[in-house]
Amino acid sequence: MRVRTAVAMSILLCGIAAVGSWSVRPAEASLSRAHAGYVRAEWKLGMPVTSGNLTVFPVTSSAWSPANGFITLDEGLKSGKVVITELGSAGRGGGRARDGAEVNTLSLTNNTGRTLILLAGEMLIGGKQDRIVDEDQLVPPGERPVALGVFCVEHGRWHGASTAFGQNPPAQRSQPPGAQNFLAGGSGGGAGAGQIATPAIREKAEAAKSQNEVWSKVSDTNRSLNTTSGTGALTRAYDDRTLAKKSQVYESRVISRVQGKDVVGVVVAVNGQLVAADVFSSPSLFQRYWPKLLKSYVLEALSAGPASHSEIERSAAEAFLYRAEGRASSERQKSVYKLTEHKSEGDASFELDYLKGAEPVLVHFNRVASR
Repeated sequence: MRVRTAVAMSILLCGIAAVGSWSVRPAEASLSRAHAGYVRAEWKLGMPVTSGNLTVFPVTSSAWSPANGFITLDEGLKSGKVVITELGSAGRGGGRARDGAEVNTLSLTNNTGRTLILLAGEMLIGGKQDRIVDEDQLVPPGERPVALGVFCVEHGRWHGASTAFGQNPPAQRSQPPGAQNFLAGGSGGGAGAGQIATPAIREKAEAAKSQNEVWSKVSDTNRSLNTTSGTGALTRAYDDRTLAKKSQVYESRVISRVQGKDVVGVVVAVNGQLVAADVFSSPSLFQRYWPKLLKSYVLEALSAGPASHSEIERSAAEAFLYRAEGRASSERQKSVYKLTEHKSEGDASFELDYLKGAEPVLVHFNRVASR
């Protein structure tokens, strides 16, 4: 009898303790479950900022890695120590032009002395036609040029006064017959200077990996924004004055509200649909990309049609900081970095890890929705 009583009392006390633990800290339990799914457990989703049909959730972090050893594409081009030119040798996909240059491959030299970060969708203006970087990657410093995979975002041009990118004054770029007024510059100014393609176009490059789908999405974007050029250039959307005024209204309501010493990235939705997540290794690195990322999100919102604000389920936004779950994943490892891709039917996520430190550093996490 005494044994039965002791067992019963133990069960009762354990039950009371369990109930007490759930009743005291349910919010913490919920929070830990959300964070357990994040690519980094130290990330935290902030309160949303809304402008028209654009909703941005800041992502903060309690720990980060220094970014001093990295240089961005914009910084490298401005310094003149990152040089990108047309490549004459045979390359992958997209075909070879009669003059020996490649549609889908360029030549890059990094003489900055620092590791160069390239993000999928970053725009390279000039050469024989404008391109975008095909996927996230890191380029170590070195005197020898390396091949750079790209996608064309200017279907109707294959000529130019120079084969270099990011260094051509707009006036040097001649127009094909019938082309509309079109300006482009690179780091020296003009349309596309320090810009990145919209999330929808980035997805066609880094996830679909299709030149035809990139061209199709560029055409759709220009048509939606009423900024189609004679050469089908994506940069036209970045140079249109009427569109710039609309963009500035969106940007002014968002840019200063997504700042802080611990903000490392954002989750973005348009018309109530999640479209992208971009999270970096540190707040300082995020701030170096934030203005041009915001511009791309705004253009995505403006191209989505009449603005309509729809609430985003917080749980859905949190889930966009998880790796995409799907039937396929791939991993490409180079000398200084590893790029891991996870794909599902609706989304794809990418993790760019720097491998040369004492421990791997997640430089950039990107997730995009297929549309």
